[in-house]
Amino acid sequence: MSRMTRVYLPLTAVALDRLVTERQLSGNALEAYAVTRALVASLPSGEDEEGREYAAMQDAATAAAAHGAHVVAAADVDAGLVDDTAREVASQVAVAGPIAIQRLASLHVLDPEGERDVDTDLELSWYDVTELDAVRDEIRSR
Repeated sequence: MSRMTRVYLPLTAVALDRLVTERQLSGNALEAYAVTRALVASLPSGEDEEGREYAAMQDAATAAAAHGAHVVAAADVDAGLVDDTAREVASQVAVAGPIAIQRLASLHVLDPEGERDVDTDLELSWYDVTELDAVRDEIRSR
């Protein structure tokens, strides 16, 4: 059995629509964020796995916001599909797609911009993957 890696993928509204219709995230090198050696080296030495995952998710949320997106998908993928060669952001990776919807663990929606505090981490609301249609409806209403 292969080793799985948790990745966090910023999703635009278009990617979210495709996920609903195609039941997968398509692409050869999907932008994602994960706990990498570079990320671990950049964090305080005592940081635990939960803190590392949180840092990777925050990087994905920051990337999503920068792209005008509002959703981060957490997925468990085969580690062999993850390219973690050095990039500008320590947690940034590329994932060889497609990623089937069954690989998604959860969806995370960024709070609306007006509710964000620029001096704190981005707040994300958690959704189960079965709530995909509700997430898409929420994003469309913004």
